[in-house]
Amino acid sequence: MLTNALLLLILVALLLVLWALLQKRGGEPDKIHLPHFPIPRPKSDFIEPPRQEVKIRFDDREGAVRIEPAKLVLAPNKQAAWSSSSGKIEIRFNPNDSPFGGASFISASGGVSLSGIPRVDAAHEREINYIVLFTSPEGRLFTNAASVVVSKRGQTDKSS
Repeated sequence: MLTNALLLLILVALLLVLWALLQKRGGEPDKIHLPHFPIPRPKSDFIEPPRQEVKIRFDDREGAVRIEPAKLVLAPNKQAAWSSSSGKIEIRFNPNDSPFGGASFISASGGVSLSGIPRVDAAHEREINYIVLFTSPEGRLFTNAASVVVSKRGQTDKSS
């Protein structure tokens, strides 16, 4: 008991010394100048590219993942938007063959994963395969394959 009281007295003495040193320096926290909030953000002329939807769902009757459309024909000025309302999805391309800036795209259940527009040097009019990994709310993992074709034209047609 005496040891605890002695430790408490030493702690109080140290705090008093620290406070006295701060007062001697004139270091009061309320005199520190902080920037005015909110901090102004620079203006941006970024416009999100239009989306082309890819819906992924789990068919309970067949125990399989359904991808609609299974073959996405994507215009060079559009981006793929993969989504699933029934589970977590992960889209994986071969890293050496992906038409996008990345090779892996992940989305939580109910979310959307955007590819961004295809790279300028991406292969056009060539079918590129990718894998969809679907994780059910119970934690079970299912897979299916699909493909994307980057069109040379500005317009696209959905073909399955």
